[in-house]
Amino acid sequence: MSNQELEQWTRNVQAAFPDDLARRIILAPTLHPVTLPQLFEDIAQHVLSLHTPSTAQDTQPLSKKRKLEDNHAFTTTESALPKRETKPLSTLFECSDVSVQAPLRKKLKVALLYDSAAKEEGQIHLSNASTGEVEWGMEAKDVEQAFRLPVPEKQARQANFLLFPKPGAVDMQGHPAEPVLFVTNETTPGAGTISGEAVKEDDTYVSVTHRALDKWLSPHGKHVITPNAAEFASSIPQSHRKGEKAYHVKAHRGSKEGYLFFLENGVVFGFKKPLAFFPFSNIDSISYTSVLQRTFNLVIAAADSASAEVKEVEFSMLDQEDFAGIDAYVKRHGLNDASMAAQRRAKAYNVNKEKRAEANGDVENGAVEGDEVDVQTELQKAEQQLQDEEDEEEEDYEVSGGESEGEGGSSEEEEEYADEEVEEEYDEEEAEE
Repeated sequence: MSNQELEQWTRNVQAAFPDDLARRIILAPTLHPVTLPQLFEDIAQHVLSLHTPSTAQDTQPLSKKRKLEDNHAFTTTESALPKRETKPLSTLFECSDVSVQAPLRKKLKVALLYDSAAKEEGQIHLSNASTGEVEWGMEAKDVEQAFRLPVPEKQARQANFLLFPKPGAVDMQGHPAEPVLFVTNETTPGAGTISGEAVKEDDTYVSVTHRALDKWLSPHGKHVITPNAAEFASSIPQSHRKGEKAYHVKAHRGSKEGYLFFLENGVVFGFKKPLAFFPFSNIDSISYTSVLQRTFNLVIAAADSASAEVKEVEFSMLDQEDFAGIDAYVKRHGLNDASMAAQRRAKAYNVNKEKRAEANGDVENGAVEGDEVDVQTELQKAEQQLQDEEDEEEEDYEVSGGESEGEGGSSEEEEEYADEEVEEEYDEEEAEE
């Protein structure tokens, strides 16, 4: 099919079917065979609804999930598509009874599949352990980045595996792909719970999963990112694990409490939806606001991957003890510290320097003429402001006392000198008489 014929076919499909169904039809060549029966069933329901819309069966929503009756449906559907070359996928890794948090929230089997002939043709499946039905899936080539992050504030060691999809990626159901989040334990794998990947003597669920994900992503030039102290480690000790470093910073995004991780390729916020990843390439600036004695807020201005529009996301109530480590991370990676922007100064400190200077005709483009470029961090400026206020109070106290240098009473030496002058004048008067 030529490009012109393909474009015409796409327009015909879009004109004939509803938007969601048309998109799934257009993406059909990229879908896994397991999902194709559902697509054809929905097409049939749509066609029937055009002829007999009053029947109860025809009014069922197209998005309603239906289980496959048996494997025969898969075989029949696949044989009905001779033009589509389907390749058998091998199991690289499979782990049952995994606690999945997103995009579904239930216990599921996690499987990493690949084509033995072309390993870049990989997929991740989340399936029902008892029925084998694949409830969600995504192509390996659509994974933007993968992370292994420790689960904070848990007595038992656990790790969250977090996969972010590329902008515009779709899942195997034809919907916009969502991040994948599932939890594994730092315990020895139980018998029969893991298959595909060889389990070594000292392995845990975390280490086996990490190793399998690295193999699965390697054809696409990616690997699993983990936190390290060279990038950032919290200054706050963990009460339940003395001497062990923590790599998270507790923060709020609106009313939702979560954790920030400062990693080698960007900043991650989890583990409440919406999960967010801010790669260095998208970050426009990082700034600090509402700097108080014990907490401060962090504002990340980053370009939206889809629209390229720069949007600000504010994380509040970060502990002041982690300020130095975060600020060092920002400077080390050359991220723009926008804390000294005029609007930030006014919001954080209620400083009206710009307005006063403007009244005197000294402001141009938001800067006071003759002022030096201020490269202090916001915390340093807050300390400097407090020091300036204390100095002003001390000066006011000295002036109000009436005893400062050059004012009020004279010194003892001045009084003695004045007495001597009076005595000399008196002696001269007596000599004249």
